[in-house]
Amino acid sequence: MNILKLIKFSFRNLFRNRRRTLITLLVTASGFAALALVSGYISFTLHGLQALTIRNGFTGSGGTGHMQIFNQHSLEEEELYPLQFGINDHKAVEQDIADIDGVSFVMSRIDFSGLISTGEKSVSFLGMGIDPEKEADLLSPLVKHKSMEFENEALFNLKKTPNGVILGKGLASSLRADIGSYLMLISTTVDGAVNAVDVSVAGVISTGLKTVDRYYLLTHIPTVQRLIQTDRVSKLVVVLDETEDLPIIKPKVLETVNKYVPSQTLAVIEWQDLAGYYHSILDLYNIIFNFLGFIVVIIVMLSCVNTMLMATMERIKEIGTLKAIGISGRWITFVFLLEGLFIGIGSVFIGLVLHYVAAFIINSSMITMPPPPGMNISYTLEVYATTRYLPLIALLIISSTTFSSMLTLRKVRKISIVDALNYV
Repeated sequence: MNILKLIKFSFRNLFRNRRRTLITLLVTASGFAALALVSGYISFTLHGLQALTIRNGFTGSGGTGHMQIFNQHSLEEEELYPLQFGINDHKAVEQDIADIDGVSFVMSRIDFSGLISTGEKSVSFLGMGIDPEKEADLLSPLVKHKSMEFENEALFNLKKTPNGVILGKGLASSLRADIGSYLMLISTTVDGAVNAVDVSVAGVISTGLKTVDRYYLLTHIPTVQRLIQTDRVSKLVVVLDETEDLPIIKPKVLETVNKYVPSQTLAVIEWQDLAGYYHSILDLYNIIFNFLGFIVVIIVMLSCVNTMLMATMERIKEIGTLKAIGISGRWITFVFLLEGLFIGIGSVFIGLVLHYVAAFIINSSMITMPPPPGMNISYTLEVYATTRYLPLIALLIISSTTFSSMLTLRKVRKISIVDALNYV
């Protein structure tokens, strides 16, 4: 049997009932476009979450950077006093890592807690000692967002205020403090004594999480070190020029920190291992995408099965004639499979057009989405015209249309030549 003739014959069969073929194409193409749009939205969301995780962070912990460096003991044991397992000689470590090609900058942070007082009222806080200038550099790619502009301005004010603090919106409200207010930080030193320093409010920001805003506080690293009387820091944050270079640069960072053994053992952790919120969203979206994919495949298969069954019933006499002239059931089966394949390929091309048109309309509409659960920052809906998932979606659609035609093959095999020729 001439395969080229079979291919031509299968293709021409699609035009025997143009309306039914067109409806099937549109249904299947819509399924492709829907999955492509969902994948584009997921790509947009995950890209945004990655940028927020690295540059700004969640739960008030600050941006993770691309890597963080800790004292190994701090990951394995509980501290008996503040910064028991902090990093010694952190400025030398910072400089050595900053000299690595591909590293943008390195900065220190200190995690601490205590009480903040107006003199009349004291409230507990969870604070972080930072370098305001470098934190602003880390945040800079995100400042186009209005809420990030406020945070960037607060960091700029903190830089100009030597003993300044930035308060979460809820904490400032609890203390009835505003920019310029004078407060007192109270905490425990490394020796177990109680110490206090006077500070002034340089800014009030919202982290996006109301619960975190009630305890959030930022101040200068020297202020924290003076408060708890130490020269150590909790961690170092490494920021790269390009996120994609992480697998190349991490071994160089490991080699650098290993030079400080045995005086101190330092651990290097990538941003993915510090981003619990990111991974929870990723897992959720994978479930949603798989569920939607299952529904779309079922719809596509039902549509194609309907088309192929109707085509089979209309062409029973034709099938009988083909068998009568010596064409085997295997080749007839092949014809139906080819028809399903052509419908799938056509659907992918039409779906691509629908996908790009719909993505353009959505992105041009500047639709404002409500804040995610637990957050108070809205965002603008965007769909990436990504090609990452398109081959998988195309394979899924073509496979569905091709193999759905196999459901009609049982009908073809059972029909005898006599019954087929006498079928009315």
